[in-house]
Amino acid sequence: MQKKLMAWLFSSVLLSVLITPCFAARGYEGYADLLTEAPWFDGAKSTIDYQDTTVGKIGTAAWVGIDNNSADGLKWIQGGWVKWKGQEPKIYWEYTDKNGDCARGYDEAPGASETYAQKKKADNVEWTHGDIVYKTVAWTKFDTVAFRKIQYGAEMLDPPDDHTPGKAASKNNFASSMGRPAGGVFAATGLAHKLDSAADGNVEKYGDANSGNLRTWDSRN
Repeated sequence: MQKKLMAWLFSSVLLSVLITPCFAARGYEGYADLLTEAPWFDGAKSTIDYQDTTVGKIGTAAWVGIDNNSADGLKWIQGGWVKWKGQEPKIYWEYTDKNGDCARGYDEAPGASETYAQKKKADNVEWTHGDIVYKTVAWTKFDTVAFRKIQYGAEMLDPPDDHTPGKAASKNNFASSMGRPAGGVFAATGLAHKLDSAADGNVEKYGDANSGNLRTWDSRN
């Protein structure tokens, strides 16, 4: 939550704005949870059932990830689903490591909802959709980063305002969203912090209180 050379250059620059865990000046919808004491998060996942939108002009994304919740020197591990206008959807991996180095890549998107996860596994970080591993990076790139925040979010870049994917009758769903504290197991984290700054955007929990389920939609659709 994301080619021919010029298209790739354009989308790469745009995605650096569209998809990061730090959205101080951007509009997006979702939920987040924080760990204030050790251990910190070393994994995040959500089953994303993305619903396309009829109004987006540039690009849309839905993602899950962890970051160090820092206003100075933000580090993150993140991945999910992205679609540029007029292009096929992609899944993507993305990170900024302990040295501040950023990297991002893409793979072919599945045709249906999948569980997108990023987690520490042995000596690596592993990005998966369903049972497929599509990226691994050495955990030594992150071993000093305290990942205190987990975030599930969706965004649609549609100037002059940012909006959110999904339609009122066909909502963008995140199901069984979970985090894993370091050394622990995946569990629903509560979705305590509502992130709802997108124009015409809506976000809500659904199902059981501890289900980790949320959905987003744009009221213009």
